[in-house]
Amino acid sequence: MENLKENSELKIEFNIDQVIQYLKEREKVGGGFSFAPDLYPDIEDTYYAIRTLKILSAEINRDKTENYLKTIDWMGVGFPRTIYMLVYLHISLNMDLPDPLKELLKMDWARFQAIDSQYFFDEIRKLIHQPLIPFQPLSCFQFNPEDNLQILRKKVSILLNYGIEFNRNEMIEWVQLSQNGDGGFGFYPGTTSYMENTYCALEILSKLRAYPFDMTSCKKYILGCQTKSGGFGRAPMSFPFIESTFHAVCGWFFLKEMESESYSRS
Repeated sequence: MENLKENSELKIEFNIDQVIQYLKEREKVGGGFSFAPDLYPDIEDTYYAIRTLKILSAEINRDKTENYLKTIDWMGVGFPRTIYMLVYLHISLNMDLPDPLKELLKMDWARFQAIDSQYFFDEIRKLIHQPLIPFQPLSCFQFNPEDNLQILRKKVSILLNYGIEFNRNEMIEWVQLSQNGDGGFGFYPGTTSYMENTYCALEILSKLRAYPFDMTSCKKYILGCQTKSGGFGRAPMSFPFIESTFHAVCGWFFLKEMESESYSRS
């Protein structure tokens, strides 16, 4: 997904320049990002901003981000998701991992929620080019109809990482049924559409080489969530967030890839 280039069709439908401007306006003087001008920068917003800018092949002020990363309070870092984000930020800027971050990578990951510990540890191992290590029997990551799309996105990644067999058609159909009439996706079938769920659904379908039932309405849903500021909200006519903007941009590119690839419809 990184460093995908815009094309003429994309530029007409999707205002990339406004997205880049929205993100750069939320970069702090001393580095780091936050979704509101009067808030201090935080790790999550900085991660989502940098990832989005890289996807859009936008120029990034490396010095500012490096300065921000040097101010991290490592005593407040401990959850797998945050550790992964910090590893990504350092590696994306070609920075050496600081000693406190190296020590965090040695912790007992199995003490966290099973799916988060396995998913984020796997993603970190990919970033640092190390072999994957299962913490427990991987059968626990099989599809469960009580899952939501955010959990299922991680499960699919784990199952594919380790080559575990699963019923792809059942999973694809369940994800497709989570799409609503507005084009977006709910947490699971029959629930309200939100951008984070739409992103999760499109990533899952992309990995399984399938489509949403209605790609056109899905594109319209994503475009309808872009605000005048250039950022995206969780839903149409809602406040923009950096995380939602990342979800929207990734979801958009998933759809563009689906249009250009000859996926076999399920």
